Amino acid sequence: MLKILMASALVLAVASPVKAHVKPGMVATERLATRERYYARVCTRDRYSRLNLRTGPGQDYDIIMKIPNGSTVVLLYRKHSYDGFYWWKIRYMGNQGWVRADYLCGAY
Repeated sequence: MLKILMASALVLAVASPVKAHVKPGMVATERLATRERYYARVCTRDRYSRLNLRTGPGQDYDIIMKIPNGSTVVLLYRKHSYDGFYWWKIRYMGNQGWVRADYLCGAY
């Protein structure tokens, strides 16, 4: 019985998230370390499409520019927005703005 209890505790400890998830409607911001660079690649459904870089974390904000699919961007902040999506504040070719997190992949 003790072995089962210990094994269950180990499984729960490994499977439990280290950080609590933000629920929809809540807003949280996560800042990445400034000394290291974190990158991701733009991944849209169509290889010829582009991702909108916006002035704020939401679809209601103005578009600064369009980033081609496959481009590499620098990740700065992550935020859960009022619209229910996660957004990244990024840097791309000298511009900073916000993009939806579900269109970025391969963060490194």
